[in-house]
Amino acid sequence: MEKSSRMLFKLILAVLLVAGVLSACSQNGDLSGVASSTDNGQNSGEAGDQNSTNSSTDKGRDHQPVELTMFVDATWYPFQDWSGEIPEMITKAIGVKPKITVATDDKQLALMVASGDLPDIIVSFNFKLMSDGNLSWPYNEIFPKYAPDVKFDPVKELVNTVSDGNYYAIRNDFSPESEWKANPYAHMMVPGLAMRKDVLEEMGNPSIKSLEDLDNVFATVKEKYPEMTPLILNPNWQRPYFDAQFGAYGGFVDENGKIVYYLRQDAVRKSMLYMNSLYRNGYITSENFAYKNETETEQMMAAGKGFAYTWTYSGAERLNADNKDNGISFVQLAEPLRPEASILSSGTGGLGMYVTKSNENVEATVKFLKYLFSEEGWRTAEWGVEGKDWSWNAAGYPEFNYDINDLELLKKKGVYWWGVPTETGVGMALTSYKEGSETTRQGEKYSPIIKFNPAIGMINPDTDSPEQIIRTNIDNMVKTEVTKIYLAATEAEAQAAFDELIKKAEKIGMSKLEEWATAQYGPLKQKYDQLTK
Repeated sequence: MEKSSRMLFKLILAVLLVAGVLSACSQNGDLSGVASSTDNGQNSGEAGDQNSTNSSTDKGRDHQPVELTMFVDATWYPFQDWSGEIPEMITKAIGVKPKITVATDDKQLALMVASGDLPDIIVSFNFKLMSDGNLSWPYNEIFPKYAPDVKFDPVKELVNTVSDGNYYAIRNDFSPESEWKANPYAHMMVPGLAMRKDVLEEMGNPSIKSLEDLDNVFATVKEKYPEMTPLILNPNWQRPYFDAQFGAYGGFVDENGKIVYYLRQDAVRKSMLYMNSLYRNGYITSENFAYKNETETEQMMAAGKGFAYTWTYSGAERLNADNKDNGISFVQLAEPLRPEASILSSGTGGLGMYVTKSNENVEATVKFLKYLFSEEGWRTAEWGVEGKDWSWNAAGYPEFNYDINDLELLKKKGVYWWGVPTETGVGMALTSYKEGSETTRQGEKYSPIIKFNPAIGMINPDTDSPEQIIRTNIDNMVKTEVTKIYLAATEAEAQAAFDELIKKAEKIGMSKLEEWATAQYGPLKQKYDQLTK
């Protein structure tokens, strides 16, 4: 997942109470007047019959805002407090002001859980840890009790349900396939390759329709621009772009109803060997694999040291925004480069908003969550005020009156990041849509080759289980061994290094992991198919 200005690594929420100081035992479940649900082409399918935010404004003004504590389990989170035009507007309307703490390291949440000292709400990617009845309230308990009109999409309920039969969050950035199909302007984030536009123009804008064409361009760059490395790899996105070209998937993979670990795919072998060819031809450097921070590689691109850069489909626009005064510009390589190019969407969401057992204002918290999960709620928190900050194009996408890539502006307004924790996958994608943009150009070409199977993403070994230990050990082994494939002196040596990697994975227990995963997959796939077919 990407970690910068407005997309990819998204996170967190904001929590608001109804007007007045409500006790934990309050029985007032009236939530009319929290939000209206507008139908502007995106079917959120979350919040039910709700009136407008304006109707609750008078309630919020009658009392001091109620404070709820909220911990954001993301050290990189751009916003540190609940401030700015949009948060203040929501607080006036709803009557709640979250008191926010952002994590200072990745161990902080585990220590809080161990100590039992928990805030009212935790916003975290740690689905396994927080989906625990000893720590969190199940959504399927608290929403029917305090907001019975809220109906979550059945597929979203399914992918968030754990072994005890409960779901403790509806994680963000997930939409069922039907929602994607209903929103043709929503293009899922995919791996991408950004290239120097000015250099391509100097080369006569050569056609790039295949990996062979790309290799030829790299060879020309190496010859004519010796001071420039043909390809720089983002440390967080080294191989995904090339995996997509070969149709190689990550994690667990369905092969005729049986689950195999991704290393079994011949497409993965081909992708790894292609990476080796890039090294042997001098198109990437061995030093690139020592970089751990994408800031280093972005700075190299800004300094003119690289021609192409692996990142996401928004890589060119983000590089352009950062280098608008440098006299260089970038474009995306928009079209897939092989007939078998394919991407599997098996994700089940990212950030969850967990209501902890320490929360003494559960009813009020649910009322606020209802607002954020409503279409008006997350759009206001993420996009701003409709008619002022953005408008809805009748075709089915938002048009913004401000630069959504300007982080300083977002901070000043307090917009975007407090809507992220409840945004859908489609909602995130619509935020990125702009007709003719580099991001949209690639999105339009890649959307047709995306396949959906979230049942695979539901296969998650329990923490510290034998299966999780096997998976972790395999992944750690691959991190250290894969560079032997990439940096091999010959193709034969690269193939031998790959064969050795597979042997080590087998020794760790890959077959046992696959056997366990296959047994889990059958019932999950059956439930998913029953909901979608």
